[in-house]
Amino acid sequence: MPEGDTIHKLAAALRPVLEGVALSRVATRVRRGDPLLEHGAMTAEAVQARGKHLLLDLEAADGRRWQLRSHLGMYGTWHQYAPGAAWHKPAAGAWAVLGLPDRVLVCFHPRELQWRPRADGARDVPRLDARVGPDLLDPAIDLDAVVARVRDRADSARPIVDVLLDQSLAAGIGNIYKSEVLFLQGCHPLRPLAQVPEAMLCGLYRDAERLLRRNVKPGPRITRERAEAGAFLNVYGRRGEPCHQCGAPVEYARLGEHLRGTYWCPVCQPGNP
Repeated sequence: MPEGDTIHKLAAALRPVLEGVALSRVATRVRRGDPLLEHGAMTAEAVQARGKHLLLDLEAADGRRWQLRSHLGMYGTWHQYAPGAAWHKPAAGAWAVLGLPDRVLVCFHPRELQWRPRADGARDVPRLDARVGPDLLDPAIDLDAVVARVRDRADSARPIVDVLLDQSLAAGIGNIYKSEVLFLQGCHPLRPLAQVPEAMLCGLYRDAERLLRRNVKPGPRITRERAEAGAFLNVYGRRGEPCHQCGAPVEYARLGEHLRGTYWCPVCQPGNP
C-alpha cells in the first residue's frame, strides 16, 4: 500500500507537465486483457491527489469533461517516454496512455483505474466513494474531526493496526506510517480501538499528518526526529535490530485483517494496555 505522500509527490511532479496541455491521445483499459479504449484528443486540466488516488481532470473537444482516477496499489507506476521510444514494460500492462507534445505518459499495473464523466465543471477535488475519508495532507484537515469520525464509524473492538489503514476513516496512512506512528505513541499494534486513550488516538493521527507533510518534499522518507545516515525510520524494516530508544530487538509479524507486515518494539509498545 503506497503512502499518501507518494501520491502527493507524484501529483506535484505531473502538474507542471500536464495542466493546460493539449493531449493528442488519451487511452484507457477497462479490464485486464481488454484492448485500450481510445478517447481522442483532450486538454488536461487539474491534477490532484486524494489519499492514495491520483485524479486527472480532462476536457474533450466537444466540451465534455472527464476524469481519470488511478490507485497504484503495491505494483502500479507511471512512466514517461520520449515519443516513439520503447517502453520498459510490456504494452499489455498499460492501463492508461497519454500523448503529450514532447512525451508519452503510461500507467502500468494500477490497482484501480477508472474513466468516468464529471458531473460538473468544478475544479476542486470531487468527493470520491464513501470509502475514501479526509485526506491527511489536505491543507484544511481538521484532526479533531478525523478522530471523532474514527470513534463514530470504527468498531471499538477493531485492532488499531486495522483502524489506521482504513482509508474510509482517514486517507493517507500506509504500511510504513502505520508502524511508525504506533511506535511514536507507544501503542501496541493489536490494541483494540476501545482501549486507545483519546490523547493517544489524537497523537496517532497528529503524527501521521505531521510525517506525511514532512515527507512530501524530495528525498528519503524520514520519521525520526534526529535521523542518522542510513537510519531514517524508527522500526519499519528493522526486524531484529535494536530499538533506537531502548535497545530491545524490533519485532515483526503479519497482523490485522489483511496480514500486513508490521514492526514494533515490545518494550516501548507493550502488549497489555
